[in-house]
Amino acid sequence: SREAIEQETLSSWSQLVVSGSYDHTIRAWDVESADQGGQCLSVMNHGDPVQALVVLPPTASYGRGKASKFDNLPLLVSAGGTTLKIWNPLNGSCLLTFRTMHAKTITSICLLDIPYDEAEDDDNEANRKKRHIMTASLDGLLRIHSISNEDIAAGSLPFLHGMQFSDPLSALAISQDMSRVAIGTTTGIVTVHQRRALLSKQQEVKERKEPRHGTYSYFMRGAHEKAHDPDDYLLLHQKKQKLAEYDSLLRKFRYGDALDKVLQQRQPQVVIAVIEELGKRRGLTIALSNRDEESLEAILSFTIRFIDDPKYSTYLIGVAHILCDIYGSLIGQSSVVDELFSKLRNKVANECSAQRMLLRMLGQIDFCMTTAEIESAEEKTSQSV
Repeated sequence: SREAIEQETLSSWSQLVVSGSYDHTIRAWDVESADQGGQCLSVMNHGDPVQALVVLPPTASYGRGKASKFDNLPLLVSAGGTTLKIWNPLNGSCLLTFRTMHAKTITSICLLDIPYDEAEDDDNEANRKKRHIMTASLDGLLRIHSISNEDIAAGSLPFLHGMQFSDPLSALAISQDMSRVAIGTTTGIVTVHQRRALLSKQQEVKERKEPRHGTYSYFMRGAHEKAHDPDDYLLLHQKKQKLAEYDSLLRKFRYGDALDKVLQQRQPQVVIAVIEELGKRRGLTIALSNRDEESLEAILSFTIRFIDDPKYSTYLIGVAHILCDIYGSLIGQSSVVDELFSKLRNKVANECSAQRMLLRMLGQIDFCMTTAEIESAEEKTSQSV
């Protein structure tokens, strides 16, 4: 009878075989009754297609802390949809229904069962090692929950840790010593993660001990530390980028000197960039003011050379206006400056003449195109009539 099976010894649980199906059902079989073709002990309904099953062995052999009513029972965990359910396979009763935070179907579950260390004399409940369960889902998440008998009795599986993968997860496997876990994805990639070695208390105290302040060891602490985990990130010290000389002058608000320095490089893109920055800072007028004949010749020559270039004309037209406003009253005092302003005027006049000619040509083209469209429309109208 079922009651007799529930009262058997702890060794009898290993004779159970459980099976899950996409028809939402889970069946527990007693393989000891092989002469009868196997006896079905219970039929359980998960409510979703069953993707994975894990048997939780009895935990009475660990024998630490408070006793639980589930210590002597083999428990069964089923995964279907985004839900985990814990069953008593002997009588088919559902002990816990737990909805995980997965967004898609759970594809695999794995038991991380670490026995208690009997060598340590520690009766503190918080320091006990508990068994965990790992769930993998098509949403790329691997989640680890505590699944001790105390958690099952409390009706919740506390979340402990999670990992996000870029691909959907399809399979989980863990080594016999519980130190390595293999994670398979739907793209065919298998990733293996290894658990860090547990340190003894003496080693932990030794590592936490810091060198005395003011010593060379204190100054050099952590300089030669190596990354223990392949997932750790190594932050490299980036060297401070050396600023160009005109950038340093701009930071010191020496706008005139910055413009003179960049004009010496004879790189129009850089000069225009500095002029644009001066315009944003409202320092272009300051940079062009209080210039002598030599410094004025440099900016005037640059303006004359590139004012008709479409890439730079937008900025240099404004420069030309400011130069005329500041130094227009000084015409006649320097033959060099007068000649440069005369060249600037002729360059602008020639460019304006060319622009007017192009506009007239554009108007003629538009007239021809419009006339051709009207005549074509009249021909179509006459043909239709």
